[in-house]
Amino acid sequence: MEGTLSLIPLDKLTAPGGKPLGDLDDLVQAVLKALPTTKPWQRQLRDYLRAADRQIQVLRLTLSLRRSREEVVEAEEALLRSLRAAQGYVNGGRADMGTRTAVLLASELMQKVARELEQ
Repeated sequence: MEGTLSLIPLDKLTAPGGKPLGDLDDLVQAVLKALPTTKPWQRQLRDYLRAADRQIQVLRLTLSLRRSREEVVEAEEALLRSLRAAQGYVNGGRADMGTRTAVLLASELMQKVARELEQ
């Protein structure tokens, strides 16, 4: 029975934020992969999204290790800050509509994660 924990998908371990958090991770990874870095604004946005990617991993680890509520809130707030910075940057910059929409969707997914973690 000890080895069964490793067979449980991470999304199940991190519930209640599991599914939206997985979707958020997938979206951030897709944008990072698709975003060219030929222009300065693209490189800056990539930096913001890399920070968000790191914070997603921190939040997942915090949840999977069943850390204290304070640590979960701290990780959640750090991720929210990273995504807000990215969203503010694309809203005031030269990003194309697809990039703006993807970053907006990432922010909305994070809001959903935050609501589920509050329950």
